[in-house]
Parts: sequence; C-alpha cells; structure tokens
Amino acid sequence: MALASTELTPSTYFLIGNNVTTITFQCQSSTPVVVGIATTTTGGNAITTTTPGLVYNRFEGEMKKTVTDLSHDAGAAYVYAKALTGTSKIVYEGA
Repeated sequence: MALASTELTPSTYFLIGNNVTTITFQCQSSTPVVVGIATTTTGGNAITTTTPGLVYNRFEGEMKKTVTDLSHDAGAAYVYAKALTGTSKIVYEGA
C-alpha cells in the first residue's frame, strides 16, 4: 500500500482505515491529531465528532498496529482521524 496524507480539522473525523486489521499512521504537524476507532461506518456504533480517541503529537504514530489493540474491541475495523484544534496533517497507509 502507498502512503497518503490529508489535512484534518477538529469539526469532523476523516476515515484513514476502511475495514482494516492493521494501521500505519503518523502525525506530521505541530497540532495533535485524535484517532478514533469504530466497529461500523453507520448506525449507533459509528463515530461522531464527540467520540473520544487517542491523541498523537507531532511525529507520533503507529506502524502496522492492529486496530483491535488500539481499541480493545474485537470488532474494530474502521480508523478515523481529526485535528485536536486548528488544522493538522496526518500521513497514513492508504489504498
């Protein structure tokens, strides 16, 4: 898989892992990113802007980390990211 990058805002989560078992990503801005995990993209278990997540500072990230290890939920498969405040940049393993 190739690396992709995107600019993030705090107003909405951006899907960086679509139905995946492992994830690679890195925060590349001075503004931290919030990474949220979900078991589905729709319905009651889907992620919302108020869903809590893990905070990663500049140059922090994960490499080939299992999504279930990040969430402790056996059904986790969707990984999202948003900026904590302002605008952030994330690099991730994209399609």
